[in-house]
Amino acid sequence: MLTPAFELLQDKSYLTLVIKAPYAKVSDAEIFIEDEEVRFFSKPYFLRLNLPGKLIEDGRESAKYNSDDGSFTIKIPKATEGEIFEGLDMLTKLLTPKGQTSAASPLIQVLDSSTEATNPAGTELEIDEDFDWHIDQKVYVEEELPLDAPKYGFGNTKSGVFKRLQEDIIDVVSLRDPDGCCPTERREKRTQAEQDKFDPDYYLADLYDDGIVQDLMNYRAPWEKQLKSMEQVKFTDSENEKMRNLPKKEYLLEEKQLIGIYLGLVDLLFAYAYNHRSTESENNVESAWTICNLSATLSWLDEFHSIEDVVVSSLRRSLCYPLYRQWAFSTKVLSDTRHILKQGKTYILKCLLEIEDLLTHTYPYYILNNLYITDYCVWIQTASDKRLASLTDALTTMSVHKDMVGLNLCEVEVEAAEENDHSVNVLTESVSQIGLLPHKGVLVSSNTKDSDDDSTESESSSYESSETDDESTETDDESTETDDKSTESGDENTECGDENKLVTNNAENDEDNEQNISHKKKCDEDTQVNEMEKHETFLNGEFTNSKENIKNVNGSHGHEGSPVITCGVVHTRH
Repeated sequence: MLTPAFELLQDKSYLTLVIKAPYAKVSDAEIFIEDEEVRFFSKPYFLRLNLPGKLIEDGRESAKYNSDDGSFTIKIPKATEGEIFEGLDMLTKLLTPKGQTSAASPLIQVLDSSTEATNPAGTELEIDEDFDWHIDQKVYVEEELPLDAPKYGFGNTKSGVFKRLQEDIIDVVSLRDPDGCCPTERREKRTQAEQDKFDPDYYLADLYDDGIVQDLMNYRAPWEKQLKSMEQVKFTDSENEKMRNLPKKEYLLEEKQLIGIYLGLVDLLFAYAYNHRSTESENNVESAWTICNLSATLSWLDEFHSIEDVVVSSLRRSLCYPLYRQWAFSTKVLSDTRHILKQGKTYILKCLLEIEDLLTHTYPYYILNNLYITDYCVWIQTASDKRLASLTDALTTMSVHKDMVGLNLCEVEVEAAEENDHSVNVLTESVSQIGLLPHKGVLVSSNTKDSDDDSTESESSSYESSETDDESTETDDESTETDDKSTESGDENTECGDENKLVTNNAENDEDNEQNISHKKKCDEDTQVNEMEKHETFLNGEFTNSKENIKNVNGSHGHEGSPVITCGVVHTRH
């Protein structure tokens, strides 16, 4: 926790506490008053003061927040009116917990290891268990930053913020050491992180399975309705309240700073438009994350120098991080950004106020309001209409293609198409081989005209297979009758005399062996024929299904008027 800078003032009736907490989460600020102790908490700040006199809560206490300098002013009545609190300028003493007057002593102290304890036998040594559970506080000291320290924030006017907040606020931005990276290094690390994050399989999945994406692209966003209705943009009561709480500032900016601010606005509005379209204007718990991660301004503290820079950054990040990663969807969001800019400053301010509200209620992204969004909300009200129109025209006339984002999208799509064509060819070749297999009584044609003929052939094959089974059954019956006759012959020979018994038995055994061998060969042949015909029936069915799949694949890519995208160029089949 951070100990904020503070000062104390008093009169006969009140004690006034002024706390400077520019990066506090104002919506979650809490104040506790209990006799001589006052506690203030608002992430990431915590302050506890032990005062020389008692205070009271009787309904007269008040607290105000000044957005101009990020300070809280707390006015608390004294328990004894007219009492003068001494030592209010001794800040270290005020931060010291009650009862603690010196540095903490060791918890273990050895008096004399050679002598026994003096406590009576059978009694335990009394141990002091009064521990200090308070947070250690240090007086805030403003650090002097070098003149060449890396700058960031609105107009690159801030520095050293993360150096103090990094331990208490984690993952606010993707850049690990914002106060130690120059703008060039930030850009290099950002592009490398995007290159590592890009997933070709994810991209191809959204490219070919685009049912949900198509529905989102057909959704009519609020700015489209507003542009069509031509009605005047109006603020809600909630938005008016937010504007009243904005700081009263005037900005003296150089031309280089202004260019970066206008281009950063495009970056923010692209992220805003993506969130709106992907959620159909129903913000959810992921909305703040989506906006911050799509915007290189918010996630990497990056600055832009040309319209192409900001467009490439927005398109790249939309294909690497969010839920839907499809080129057509990203270009649709870019078109939404143009429509928002066409609406003018009033509509842009509504969008910025919505972003500020989302970040305010999402930890730890509310810090980005202090760095960027709040200043954008104040500045846009005085921005030049002519420059906004010029920015919109530049964005409208700019052509985009897949090669410009540097993610090898064309190569990924070509490889996927070749692999798909290869799979179709292998499947076609496998199906054509079915007609070349040896078979009995079944004719398989690879030039079948339609699925009805395939179905007829399959039924014919099944019928002939059934006839073959019947023939095999009759053969088995004949073999059984032969066995019965052999058995009867054996019985008759048994009744012969003892003299011819041995010769007769040998002859019968030889005859039985020959018949058994003949019967076994015939059964094996019948079994092989049956297995071959069953396999042939199965292959005919596979052939029918494969041909239907091929027709479906060709149909899905060959409808008249369907667009085919190759390397960013849209062709239409006729």
